Amino acid sequence: MPFEIQWTGPMGPESTRRKSAVDALRYAVQMFGRGYTDVVIVDLSKDGKAYSLADFRQFYLDAKG
Repeated sequence: MPFEIQWTGPMGPESTRRKSAVDALRYAVQMFGRGYTDVVIVDLSKDGKAYSLADFRQFYLDAKG
């Protein structure tokens, strides 16, 4: 599943992609920890549905545990 991590930094909105849910969450947490705002994870396989970090963890990782 392709995931896009989006955030707002000093240069404005930015994004990157990750292939797995674990990698997407890990990268998003790093961006949040660095002080970036508006961090969301977008599921590109579900028509671009965006999730907050907490929601993404609940729906993708906790469900698989």
